[in-house]
Amino acid sequence: MTRKLLTISLLLCLLLSAGCTLAPKPPTPPPTAAPSCPLIPCRLPARQPLATNDDWRRAVDELEGELLSCAGQVLGCIEWQKVEK
Repeated sequence: MTRKLLTISLLLCLLLSAGCTLAPKPPTPPPTAAPSCPLIPCRLPARQPLATNDDWRRAVDELEGELLSCAGQVLGCIEWQKVEK
């Protein structure tokens, strides 16, 4: 009797679950490339060996100007892409 009951319940379970199928996954959209920001390579100025304090000051001013230019590009790109800090 228990074997017959087990067989019937197994068949009933299979019949009930046969109507249930997994829903297909919705199609994923193709990947899109994020718009890129055109950056110009930042090149630090080359110079001859420095001898006097005035040479050093001028070199620091030039380097600071180049670094500010690079930072301006990066900050402009961040703003252009609307990336939050």
